[in-house]
Amino acid sequence: MAKANKKNKKSKKNGNSSKGFHEAINTIIAKIKTNRKAVIKISCILLGIILIFATVFTVKTIKKRNADRTVRIAFFDLDENYIDILKAKIAQEDNIILKIDVLTPENFNLEEIKNNYDMLFTWRGEVTDALCEGAEKIPEKIQETMPRSLRSEKCLPIFLDHFEIAYKNEILKKTEMEIPYSFEQFQDYLNAAKSYVFSPFFCNGAEDRILIDFIGAIVMAKGGLKAYNKLIDELRKLPEASPGSLDAIIDIDLDGSGCTVRSILDLFKTWPKEGLAHPAWFNGLGNDLLYFAQANQLACFFTSLSEHRKIPYNVIKNYESALVPSNQDAGNYGLIAPAVSVMLISDNSNCKRYLAEFFTEDAQADFSNLTNMAPVHYRAQAYDRQADDVRFWAASCAGGAVPDIYLAAFQLRTEDLKKLCDEIRTYVR
Repeated sequence: MAKANKKNKKSKKNGNSSKGFHEAINTIIAKIKTNRKAVIKISCILLGIILIFATVFTVKTIKKRNADRTVRIAFFDLDENYIDILKAKIAQEDNIILKIDVLTPENFNLEEIKNNYDMLFTWRGEVTDALCEGAEKIPEKIQETMPRSLRSEKCLPIFLDHFEIAYKNEILKKTEMEIPYSFEQFQDYLNAAKSYVFSPFFCNGAEDRILIDFIGAIVMAKGGLKAYNKLIDELRKLPEASPGSLDAIIDIDLDGSGCTVRSILDLFKTWPKEGLAHPAWFNGLGNDLLYFAQANQLACFFTSLSEHRKIPYNVIKNYESALVPSNQDAGNYGLIAPAVSVMLISDNSNCKRYLAEFFTEDAQADFSNLTNMAPVHYRAQAYDRQADDVRFWAASCAGGAVPDIYLAAFQLRTEDLKKLCDEIRTYVR
């Protein structure tokens, strides 16, 4: 009897255990079913969200692809020859609608550029600086084709002009001097040259751009890049169509060490008196420069590389192009080299694809050959030694290629420049 009871108790206990086990299993199964429903529900929600995002992304991608099919390009303030050369590198494709406009100062409007175009080709300067804030970044892969000092996230040079001093080889030999590499050496050369020529220095100063850019070049030589940028800032502040512009800037200390426009203009006033320059160089024209050069009466002259190319070979072959001599080291120097440049105004993907074609080694060599200007690509073949020198000089200084004073401050204000230059001529006369 006792054994039976014990057996029953054991059997009851086992039954209870079995029952508890099954209940536990059932509970787990119920939870799994519940969790599975929850997982399925959550998965469905996530899948729905993913599908929504995918649909939105697809729609946006399609819309952007369709929008990017139309590529709107503007050219501003460029010679027709340059425009034709640049246009030739923009391939006409069946699935792309190209809209190209050539803008002039008369029909130029910054807001219209921002709203109506995807890409802009122009000289780097006042206009590009005004557009930089809202422009698209240029892909790093494109920038890496050129020296670091020439790279820019928003405005990339395609080819370079340059402002130079051209020295008469014969006079260098007669004076037994090398090409000057400091401003003091430059004045020593002028003093030595006056024994051999009527006008050791000359430039066509009657042309407003040449006159203001020569002043800018001497500011760069004596005060460096910081002084040059300070002068540009002050010129940009000048009120429009205001007399007395020279008075507003003439005594501003540009470098913190006494480099002022007055000190430079006072120096210019002494040159004719000391026989270092033509008595009326500031009223000289391009034809005057050519006449004196052909007559072997110039020891050196200031000009641009693009103007250098227009001088007859029988004249220019007798001159050696060089940097405007500077007292600054490379860390406080920028080469005054106007740059035909490009900007991405929008994020049009086709524009970026087109843009890459302007910076291949072959394309850059073509640009240099067709324009006679300096390429910006590391390895591209330059048109000649002068063009190659410009690229090397720009790569060798911290400031790289900087716009001339005209492009930096007066690209859209030619009348204001004329008033300022008239005041300068009156001062140095």
